[in-house]
Amino acid sequence: MRTLRPVTALAALLLAPLLHAEEFTRQWILPLPAAEAQLQRWRLVELREGNGIRHEEYVPRDQVAGDYRDRILLQRFAANGMTPDAYLGHIASGLGTHCQGFAPGGMTSSQRNGLNSATRTAFCGRFGSRDYGYVLAQKAILDGDFLFVVEREWRIPAFSIDEQGLPGLGSTGNGPVLKELKLAQRWLLESVDPAAPALATEPGSTSTLAASPQTSRRRP
Repeated sequence: MRTLRPVTALAALLLAPLLHAEEFTRQWILPLPAAEAQLQRWRLVELREGNGIRHEEYVPRDQVAGDYRDRILLQRFAANGMTPDAYLGHIASGLGTHCQGFAPGGMTSSQRNGLNSATRTAFCGRFGSRDYGYVLAQKAILDGDFLFVVEREWRIPAFSIDEQGLPGLGSTGNGPVLKELKLAQRWLLESVDPAAPALATEPGSTSTLAASPQTSRRRP
């Protein structure tokens, strides 16, 4: 049974046919981080493209798409007038309705090389009735009429969130995620920048989001 994808499912609601959109202005080659715990390269497990939409999913080489702990999602789609801040806020609001215990992190907005962006984190203690929750670090960048969204995701055993909105990760054996989250936030802020040279942490560990449209393939 395929894993539910709360964030990508919500994002799909925003995707509409692309009409007279201003083309994105950068050739997007994204350096992927080292898989923190495994120190292995990421592998592409899904790629879909068409109608101005591109979606990529990556997991470490020792994990599988249907039963992963770590995942990176990359998306490009028409912004339809939505800013990076508004998009991440919309995603957080939708995800929160599916979580038993939800704590969104603070939003950080910035402009770099003429492109507006926003980053934030989110903690979902338990997704629906599942025995797992999510920790997310996200960045959205507006380029032309397109949004580019990069998400680092952890799917981990369910955890509590207290009244102050603090996740109880240490009590469930999920403590290492907090360290990995800090590394991911640094990666999003410093490396996820389309105008910067693509310096992958390992040879070949890059993603090109501005590939030719109207293609679709899937890798196991």
